[in-house]
Amino acid sequence: MMFVDVITIVIYIQLLLLLFFLILLTMSSRGAGSSRRQRNPKVWLLPPFMYDYKSEKYSSPKDYYAGIRAEWAFRVTKQEGLYNDLRNFGAPVPHRRSLTMARRNVSDYEKAVSRIKKENNRMLMRRCRHFMLQLATEMAEASNRDLTMVERNNVLNNEKYLSDYYMSDEE
Repeated sequence: MMFVDVITIVIYIQLLLLLFFLILLTMSSRGAGSSRRQRNPKVWLLPPFMYDYKSEKYSSPKDYYAGIRAEWAFRVTKQEGLYNDLRNFGAPVPHRRSLTMARRNVSDYEKAVSRIKKENNRMLMRRCRHFMLQLATEMAEASNRDLTMVERNNVLNNEKYLSDYYMSDEE
């Protein structure tokens, strides 16, 4: 009995540390501590695109177009991986509307790249949260107990988190 209590305490400490680091990460990415409010409080987890083509928008339109097409291909590849990860976790997968958007010219590509970046960011956030849920569930099962709803919501920070509200139409 004493051993189970120690394991439970260790699990709670690990979950608290995980939540503490997530809060720190969120605060540092939102500029917490500054007296000025940020205009865009979104949390971006996406890796940046390796090639800075935006500086060539007016100086070399062909290079800009090639760069935006390369970013599109890069983001589509990343989205396929995120899609497969969400399927493996059993997490709900949002519609990927950016894949059906027109890409006939530069402005169409700009809109499509902007949309796919938002979708990928939301899918990445969802993947992170469901991975943490899976980890917490496995830790609870290792100590021969069930994950309570309070613990589940603490891990997910709310299953219907803000980033999914208008993308909640799962496939």
